[in-house]
Amino acid sequence: MGRIVEFNEANWELIYNFSTTAVLFSANSYTPISPIDAPILLETDIVAVYIDTTVPDGRNWRYGGYTEQRFRSGIIIGGSNDAAGEPYNLWIGKITTLFFPRISAQYSLKFYPPKWFKDVSLQVWQYTGIDDESSDIASVQEFSNINFKLDQLLEKVNAV
Repeated sequence: MGRIVEFNEANWELIYNFSTTAVLFSANSYTPISPIDAPILLETDIVAVYIDTTVPDGRNWRYGGYTEQRFRSGIIIGGSNDAAGEPYNLWIGKITTLFFPRISAQYSLKFYPPKWFKDVSLQVWQYTGIDDESSDIASVQEFSNINFKLDQLLEKVNAV
């Protein structure tokens, strides 16, 4: 079954904008950027992520790290969003659209920039438009047809 979405500018909401730099000790010595816990809770399972960094002259970096869904499993370990979903790769200078599996719980995102990044900027949008499975639409249409037929039968019964 297919998925029906309407991608256009009006159906996206910027929900997180973040940038940071690594702690530099010298030109070749620095503390890598730590993983980034986005302080947001999401319910939609479609998000778009843009990640960027300063690429040194002569280098050709494409990989922008990865992100994962974080949610509470109900198992108490540390009291935070303790379970992680499958990791999704991100690409430098490109918007990556992520289709997470549908879950009923709210979730957050955790980002893991590569250790060689000396700075990072990150933007996250959530999709706010129509998101239907074609099976959901078919079920609604079938339900509508059944209601129509029941109305016709009821009219015949009342006419007698």
